Amino acid sequence: MKFTVYVEGQSEMLFVADVLQKYSNYEPEECGFYCINLVADIYDKVPYPSQGSIESKNFYQIINTNNDTLVNTRLRKDSARLKENGYDIIIGLRDAYGEEYQRLMTNARVVDIERIAFLHSIQTNAINAKDIDCRLHFAIMEFETWILALIENYINRKGYDPIETFDKYNIIDDLENIYHPYPLVQKIFELCDDSYHKHKSDTYTFLSTLSVDDYENLRTSGRCPSFTKFIDSLFGAPCPSLP
Repeated sequence: MKFTVYVEGQSEMLFVADVLQKYSNYEPEECGFYCINLVADIYDKVPYPSQGSIESKNFYQIINTNNDTLVNTRLRKDSARLKENGYDIIIGLRDAYGEEYQRLMTNARVVDIERIAFLHSIQTNAINAKDIDCRLHFAIMEFETWILALIENYINRKGYDPIETFDKYNIIDDLENIYHPYPLVQKIFELCDDSYHKHKSDTYTFLSTLSVDDYENLRTSGRCPSFTKFIDSLFGAPCPSLP
């Protein structure tokens, strides 16, 4: 199968590549992908990370749009062309947190799943991709929600206790109810004498602590439904109930 995955930033692009590498056990015959950086309608292929080729059993092009709203725009504009070029599934990944959600909530700093579902419905209908399997996913509320769900190994490796760290910053068990997780990730990195600003090095520092078992344990745990739905989509499962 052939997939195109649009994401809103570099960290998300590197995350998707890492998932594909580790789930495929780095086997290029099983899974091939390359990454693309999109700037001003110019698709610039990134030399690394990459694996396999379009001849692999499953092939992915992962496109960093460098903007949350451009994920929707590219899904809308590119779906017909991608279908003509033999792509089976188009996936978009973006944050629910952002200007659109804040306007919808009149700036109330709460997570409202019903409003998120409403926002997702509006955006999906606006994409209006016909005759191709096109899926828009929200990382509720941000990609950093998933980082918090997977960060225990990183904290342990830095010599700190994950439970004490979460208590220190009042991080709740229901991670998808955290309105703005990005600053919490920053605080944890700072505690561990690192920094987190969504740079390539920050992301690789985090991803290097993870194995396929960590991803799979979170996928099957029920702790982070948005993560589970995205991973299932990424590997071609029938379109889940979204977002």
